[in-house]
Amino acid sequence: MKRKAKWSLFLSLILVMSLFLAACSSGSKDTSSKASDSGNGGPAKDQVVNLMEPVDIPSLDWTQITDTTSSTAISMVTSGLMRFDQNMEPKPDMAASMPKVSKDKKTYTFKLRNDVKWSDGSPVTANDFVYAWRKMVDPKTASQYAFIFASVNIKNAAKIDDKKSPLFGKVDQLGVKALDDKTLQVTLDKPTPFFLSSLCGAQFIPQKKDFVEKEGKNLGQEPKDLLSNGPYIMTSWNHGSGFSFKKNDKYWNAKNIHIDKVNVKVLKQKSTAVNLYNTGKLDSTLIDSEFVSQFKGKPDFHTSLLAATYFIRLNQDKVPAFKNDKVRKAIYGSIDRDAMAKDLIQDGSVGAKYIVPKDFAKGPDGKDFRSTAPNGYNVADKKQAKKLWEEAKKELGIKSLNLELMTQDQDKSVKITEYIANQIEKNLPGINVTVNKQPWGQYLKLETAGKYQMSISGWSPDYKDPMTFLDMWTTGNTMNRMGYSDKKYDQLIDEAKNLGGEPQKRWEKMQQAEKLLLEKDTAVIPLYQRANAFVTKPYVKGLTYPPFGFDMDWTHAEVLKH
Repeated sequence: MKRKAKWSLFLSLILVMSLFLAACSSGSKDTSSKASDSGNGGPAKDQVVNLMEPVDIPSLDWTQITDTTSSTAISMVTSGLMRFDQNMEPKPDMAASMPKVSKDKKTYTFKLRNDVKWSDGSPVTANDFVYAWRKMVDPKTASQYAFIFASVNIKNAAKIDDKKSPLFGKVDQLGVKALDDKTLQVTLDKPTPFFLSSLCGAQFIPQKKDFVEKEGKNLGQEPKDLLSNGPYIMTSWNHGSGFSFKKNDKYWNAKNIHIDKVNVKVLKQKSTAVNLYNTGKLDSTLIDSEFVSQFKGKPDFHTSLLAATYFIRLNQDKVPAFKNDKVRKAIYGSIDRDAMAKDLIQDGSVGAKYIVPKDFAKGPDGKDFRSTAPNGYNVADKKQAKKLWEEAKKELGIKSLNLELMTQDQDKSVKITEYIANQIEKNLPGINVTVNKQPWGQYLKLETAGKYQMSISGWSPDYKDPMTFLDMWTTGNTMNRMGYSDKKYDQLIDEAKNLGGEPQKRWEKMQQAEKLLLEKDTAVIPLYQRANAFVTKPYVKGLTYPPFGFDMDWTHAEVLKH
């Protein structure tokens, strides 16, 4: 989301988890057993699954989320026009069918399903989308994700967000219109190849105006402060410890939703999660490197490489030394990413010197985005890094540099952060790095406000296109968060956004932009492409950990007799 969210969010933005391990799977492929493997082959009477998240939900106000934990919860209780299927392809959800698209590929007309309702029994209408989207882009809402509407080129979104534009704040000029109660028309400024994919994100959900206005600041604070039109209804939220869902019988596709109840425990320590899994109190859990050997080779063990990259943000607004190119390149070259992935993380993650992940998006030529630079950009090795640091000290007139590296406080994140801090200190004598551990919600607040020096962060895509990893580094983007600005980079991204009708040229512009960001500017320090190592009970079929979008997805799951 990103995680996004994303972390989005999208990003997501969650640090949990190159070698592929035994029983490896990829993407969101269903790795659970088939009914015939479960002993007696039929569905269990009680369709209940017990799961875990390593962090609590930061927010359930759809306008304020930036992470995948929140996006997962919101997307389970609220449905937009489209939803990703198990192959991560966008399929109609609230929309009755794929939209009618104009010849110039700038106008999309959606027909809503006749039977879609909110959990209070009222119909979901086209005006619910108009209201929610306008509220998202309204500067008064101050949504960190308002940029996504401009990113996907919805008409006038960029101008509504631009204080210098005559259309600033004029949300009624956004390119979304209700032609009638069941017909929504969306107009784009320019052709956008990934538009339908973007509509699967939590930022594009509908909302019922009178409910939102009645709730006010209470919106999303508790389960009673949510209105559902998605597969599930949230029934409880014990802040800090867990949350639960029940199947939404009013959901249009309820007959194909098998799981009746979902209980999610917040477990920062994987040792606790593994113990609960082994004693049958969890049906699935992510695991860390220390538990891989315990499960490796067993039928309930799986790994999957995700479309999520992790990196260090260098806040140039807080640390003047980061404006020195040699300092940035020295830090880039000081970290042994491959050893970190192989020896420390051990969940299938791979060391990365790129921002756009591999095996994520293919260009018009059918080749992966990474085909032109499969191994990313080797800005410096350890020897070069030390030399650059020595030169930088002379240029800056310093002998040492004290830095703080912020991370979230769960076990996996702390271990990775301590490894990176040690690498920087070891290979760049004179740099001292203090690890700053923060709870997930506080971490997000500090990073969003720019109150950090360095942060270990991550990005999970908002839609299936490299642009979701690239446009956030443009000048002034709310996800930039580190004072980086390069007019040439901005130009390349802008040119790519205007080449929707020329896919090959667009692809090449994005590849040039990533190269500039990492090789020339070294504005951000890529670390690794994340994978998940997880175990799932053989009697749970269809539960997935998607490569992006959701932390996990149980809408296709079913519990078998066991």
